[in-house]
Formats: sequence, C-alpha cells, structure tokens
Amino acid sequence: MNQEFLDTNELNNVEVPKGREIPEQGELQTNSFSPLIGYGLYRVSEMPEVKNAVNEKINECKESFKESYETAKEWASEKYENLKDDISEKYEDAKEVISEFGNKLINGIRDFCCGVYENIAEFFGAKEKPNPTAYQFPESAKLSEGITEGREFGLDKCTEAALEIFNPGVISEWGNMTEEERKAIALSYADEVAKAFELVNYRGVYIEELEYGILGSNNGDGTIHLSTQLISPYSTPFQIMDTITHELRHQYQSECIRGYHDVTDEVRNEWAVATAIYNYDQPSCYDPWGYSYNPLEIDSNYAGNTVVRNVSSQMFNDIINV
Repeated sequence: MNQEFLDTNELNNVEVPKGREIPEQGELQTNSFSPLIGYGLYRVSEMPEVKNAVNEKINECKESFKESYETAKEWASEKYENLKDDISEKYEDAKEVISEFGNKLINGIRDFCCGVYENIAEFFGAKEKPNPTAYQFPESAKLSEGITEGREFGLDKCTEAALEIFNPGVISEWGNMTEEERKAIALSYADEVAKAFELVNYRGVYIEELEYGILGSNNGDGTIHLSTQLISPYSTPFQIMDTITHELRHQYQSECIRGYHDVTDEVRNEWAVATAIYNYDQPSCYDPWGYSYNPLEIDSNYAGNTVVRNVSSQMFNDIINV
C-alpha cells in the first residue's frame, strides 16, 4: 500500500492558531510542535529500519548489562572467599592469643597467692595451718605503756602548731582567702608537724592533681603529696591539718622502722609487719585488716583525728567560756 507523506513545503500553508507562530528553522521547541509534526515523528518511528535499529540497541544494552552483572557477581564472590579466609585466619590467631593470656593470668594469680601465703606464713612463723578456733593470744600480748607512748608522740606539739596557725580568724576567713594564701598556711603547718615528729628526712610538700578521692600520699621518701582539692575554697582547714598530720605520720612510721627514732620493739615490729602486708592489690583473705584497718592507717588516722579533736575542743571551750 502506498503511503503518502506530508510535503514539508506545505507547512507554510498550515493554518496556525491565533497567538502562535511557526518558529524559524533551528528554533523548534518541544512545546511548539504542531499535531502534524508529532504525527510525522510517530510515522518515522514506525518505519521498519528505525524499529530494527532501536531493537538492536536494546539488545546490545541487555547483553552489556548481563555481562556487567556476571562480572560484578564473579568479583563479589572472589572477594567474599578472600574475606572469609581472612576472618578465619584472624579468628584462629585471636583464639590463640586469648588462650595464652588466660594461661598467663591463671599462673600469675596462682603464683601471687602462693607468694602472699608464704610471706604471711614467714611473718608469723607458721609451719602449718593452725586451727583458727583453737588459737588464743598469749597473756603477754597486752597493750603496753610503750605502745601508748608511741601513739601519742608528737601530737601535743602538732596540736599547739595547729591552734596557732589555724586560729579562729583563719578558719572563719578560709573560704575568702586566695589559693596562694591557703597554700602558704598548709606549707607552714607541714613544717611544724615535721618538727613535732622530729623527722630526719623531711623534704617538703608537693601540691598537685591526684587521683579522684585521694587527698594525700606518702611513700617514705621524705615528701608528702597533697591534692589541689585541699587548697580550694571548698575545702576546710580541718581537712588540711588532718591530711598533713596523717601523711607526715606515715613518714614518721617509715623512719621508725629504719631505726631513726627510739620506739619500743612492740611498735617497731607492728609497723614493720604492717608495711609488709600493706598492699592495695592483696586479696582480703590474706590481709584480714584490709587497707583502712592496716595498723599503719589506724595510727595515722589516730594522729590526724587527735589534732582535729584537740583544736575543735579548744575552740568550743573558748566559745563557751567567753
């Protein structure tokens, strides 16, 4: 069947709706197509040659997509196998490391416990484990005058220094003082406590950031370390005098063990054994005293608390007797 095509020369004779003009050649816009042009494009798309060309391109795209898909799948499969092998290898390595660490930990705990037991047994001369319910302290193990005198050594002089340095005016103005003023007062009191305990190896005070909850420390080297919290406006003068007395008392204990001070054998032996079991990491079953009840801590707590009690008592009595 013959097909007739519209002669493009006749486009100039087509009646254009009012308000629209046929654009010049090269300026045709999609929204400017007339029904005749749209129909012409449709007829062109129905031509066998055009359909074949379009179908051929579609098939080429399908083949290209299929090929890309197969390539991607093959790549992903290869990566998965490599990753699986790598994970398996890492797992075996980690399992071996964890097992080795576990064995070291178990051996370390066993050696530690055995070592602590041997040390305690050596301290108390225990050849074999005694029956706890059958053991009784000997009659001679009573609080002697020597121990009492040792407990009180230097505390009267510490109290005198505290009453002078932390007088009522200082206590009432403590929160209004500068940090340097509070620091100077603390250092002044520390010097007087060192004199009261007749320390041989006193080397001063370090005020620095300490672990949270720790106000002071001493390791027997002649120095004490105080937390910066103690000289803040939120501290109290009683915390200062208590902590400084407490830590310098530890220095005194250390010097007594070394033989620098004349104390009774009971006191020296007590502090020597207490030092040997003074270990934060020691299991409580081998140290029934624990940290707070270690004889060294009991003595230092007593020293600090006694000075605070004496100063407070004097202040309260002064108020009553005014």
